[in-house]
Amino acid sequence: MILKTARNILLEYWGYTSFRQGQEKAISSILSNKDTMVLLPTGGGKSLCFQIPALIKPGICLVISPLIALMEDQVIALNKKGIKAMHLAGNMSLPELERRLNNVLYGNFKFLYLSPERLQNEVIQQTILSLEICLIAIDEAHCISQWGNDFRPSYRKITLLRTLIKDTPFIALTATATSEVIKDIVSLLEMEKPTLVQTSFSRPNLSYETYSISDKFKNIEHILTKEPGSAILYVRNRRATLEYSKFLNKLNIKSTYFHGGLSTEDKNSRLQSWLNEETPVMVATNAFGMGIDKPNVRHVIHLQIPESLESYFQEAGRAGRDGKSARSILLYNNYDPEQTINQYTRNLASLDFLKSIYRKLNTFFQISYGEGDFTSHDFSFSEFCTRYDLPLTKTHNALKTLNRIGVLELEQIYGRKCILQFIVSNQTLLNYFMRNQEIEHIGQNILRMYGGIFEVPTRISVEAVAKRTQKSVNAVLTAIKKMGLENIIKLELYESDVQIQFLVPREDDRTLNRMGKEIDQLNKNILKKIQQCIRFVENNSICKSRQLLAYFGEKKSDNCGICSVCLKMYNQVNKVQKQDIKIQILDLLKENIALEATEISNRLHLPLTDTIEILRNMLELKKIKLHFNTYQINDK
Repeated sequence: MILKTARNILLEYWGYTSFRQGQEKAISSILSNKDTMVLLPTGGGKSLCFQIPALIKPGICLVISPLIALMEDQVIALNKKGIKAMHLAGNMSLPELERRLNNVLYGNFKFLYLSPERLQNEVIQQTILSLEICLIAIDEAHCISQWGNDFRPSYRKITLLRTLIKDTPFIALTATATSEVIKDIVSLLEMEKPTLVQTSFSRPNLSYETYSISDKFKNIEHILTKEPGSAILYVRNRRATLEYSKFLNKLNIKSTYFHGGLSTEDKNSRLQSWLNEETPVMVATNAFGMGIDKPNVRHVIHLQIPESLESYFQEAGRAGRDGKSARSILLYNNYDPEQTINQYTRNLASLDFLKSIYRKLNTFFQISYGEGDFTSHDFSFSEFCTRYDLPLTKTHNALKTLNRIGVLELEQIYGRKCILQFIVSNQTLLNYFMRNQEIEHIGQNILRMYGGIFEVPTRISVEAVAKRTQKSVNAVLTAIKKMGLENIIKLELYESDVQIQFLVPREDDRTLNRMGKEIDQLNKNILKKIQQCIRFVENNSICKSRQLLAYFGEKKSDNCGICSVCLKMYNQVNKVQKQDIKIQILDLLKENIALEATEISNRLHLPLTDTIEILRNMLELKKIKLHFNTYQINDK
């Protein structure tokens, strides 16, 4: 009966009639109030494993996630379905935070999304104590393990919820985790005899191929010309996305490019162009990934060595989701492995460098000693690096490390960010529009475009509103700002590339000294995972699929038959077989003097096409000769 209810919800809100593999087991476990560990591949529908049981159970589901953009996407998607959800971004003031938490307390919300760092806020903890929590979902759960792909010490503090909320089931979710990491997750989250939901990592339709080559451009041209179709090319940096995209377009291979520095509007338009097959090839950095679920991608091509096998597996897995044959191809040259290690080693942020960056950040924002916790700031990364003459990549890695260890929360915006909520009644708004007709057209279109904007603060695209209303961006901004000043809307408008929120008070060196072990472990893990990835790339003696499955703890005795290693082995076997067939052909011709290709094919029980191929090779080697459509031994 309960599963019937779950299927009804699946159909009503998501439009599907059946669950994917693993989902039903996870939902049943949660509805039985059992802790649950879910390991499903990217695109396998992990979020439904907690969203559907949360809709069945009374109360609110608390979702812990490290990815701000992913939280925003899921909240928007749920609100569009009429399901009330909210996320607590790191850049809001205390009054705004308290207002949102009051909405959660009294607004019949079903989902509350927040980062693990937010759990340390006492105001949030007090609110959680007052909520009826039906389920705690921990997304990207591998972050809790120091052996995981993206270890974040702040995840270790999630167990605080065990004391705040007793007898509430945990569901931990991840797409990529080794058996060692799974054991770590279960132990660190204090999960009691959890139900393990895990599907195989095997992708029998996907061929994993790694090739050492000298000319990447030439090889890409060959692959995409010979086998056209939807493809993703992963490159190392933003400059390379433009460079390779231009190269492909000159070859009449339609492509576009994607990286983290594009505006939201540009990202969306380029994504739609790729999804609609207008530009079948996407050249991108690893910023292109979240939420990408295009079924007919035929090629994922890496032009650099990824930072880990987990990253490689997720990115490669975006090919062939329709179940048809697809290829994941990694092209590298002789210098790439050493350059990759040197690049990451050179740009790892040591404890001393982190201390220096942290002190400079506090000076940059004029934060006094002992103050600054939970304050938010607009941040220009380029201005910061220019002022203090800092190396860009190493400084960026330092900020990411400070983010991971819970010293600050870093939200990349790269362009305008506009969040608003209408805070007056319908009648008041109608009267306002009648008095301000220059704003009415813009305001009415915002209401039509963004459902639920009365209930929750909603991120809008100023560019999209301008396009729909046929007004300039400045006109839309002017109207929005005026509504904000006149208290018609609650407005958060940012026009910088990054938002930073400090999570702890300034204590300079003391802030980071106590985290020295975590920082050291982070750096060791990064190097270890790069080295593992290089070994996989260079290992051409063991089936690539078997190597990947072994890394994730699966034993597979059979070779896949389609990866670069298996294909090479197959061709070597064929050479031996072909040599044997040539000897048999020569013996036949000695007995019969002259034979046609069809007769040779029949006598040796070979396909005619294979027979002709071998005969042509023997002609080139002058082992035989062709005379009036028959083959004879060449005596010369």
